[in-house]
Amino acid sequence: MTKKQFGIIFTLMALIVCVGVLSMKLNENGYNDPTSLEAVLKQNTDNTKTDAATEETLSTTEYFYSMRLTKEQQDEKYVDDMKAITEDANASQESKDIANNALVEKAKMQDQESRVESEIRNKGYEDALCMINDNKTVKVYVKVEDVLSEENSAVIKKVVEDITTLTDIDITSMK
Repeated sequence: MTKKQFGIIFTLMALIVCVGVLSMKLNENGYNDPTSLEAVLKQNTDNTKTDAATEETLSTTEYFYSMRLTKEQQDEKYVDDMKAITEDANASQESKDIANNALVEKAKMQDQESRVESEIRNKGYEDALCMINDNKTVKVYVKVEDVLSEENSAVIKKVVEDITTLTDIDITSMK
């Protein structure tokens, strides 16, 4: 082994060690993402000693996480299926165009969903989940402390209409 090869290997090993030490330091000081699965699982095990209200909040939090995960998985599968059609050499040009248009429409819907969710959170709600179906209906889940009032429901509906231009909106409040 030459000196140059030894230097490269030594440098790479030093970088690996530095990244490992940095990772340990960051995770010790609480730089964990609160939306990560690890944080949810840790909360779940720590909550065995909590009262019923906290357990109810955790179950709602878990609901939002699981619904968001399910939605993302369905979206990924849909996008993968459409990409497979567009890249298929045996597919007709018409089916490739349809799949390509579906990909563009899906990206537009995902953008609108994320904009609606962030706008609702900006209105002071703890969490929100928006799903736009292919038949142009919008389903919005909002995490609230109490029952969602008519006025608040109208504000959320206005936000959704402004962003998506769709009027078939179903709003569900979650405690």
